[in-house]
Amino acid sequence: MSLKSALQSLNNAVQDLTSLHVQTYTGELKVDIDNDNGEKKGFKDIRTEIQQSKQKGEVDLVAETLAQFDGDSYNFVRKDLTDIPNQALEVHKNAVQSGIETRMGLLNLFKDLID
Repeated sequence: MSLKSALQSLNNAVQDLTSLHVQTYTGELKVDIDNDNGEKKGFKDIRTEIQQSKQKGEVDLVAETLAQFDGDSYNFVRKDLTDIPNQALEVHKNAVQSGIETRMGLLNLFKDLID
């Protein structure tokens, strides 16, 4: 691996660590968890399935949060929540909280390694 490639990988990891992006969808999603070779699908595969279902109109975005390390954030909640299960918003809230806690834990780990 070249130095340039290593620095780019480090930059990508730092950017991923310093921001949090959570999207919550509702709808019908039929996902085969095994690929054609019988291997389990990964996060990227499932994300692709969701993107395709979005394009087909099979799932709806209910809530989205993008939080930056500097405190800036973007939040979206669907206007009409009458047909959205309360669990969907609870899952979203818990995913955001979990993401924040994970990033804080990793930052503390790096801090302890540097000290």
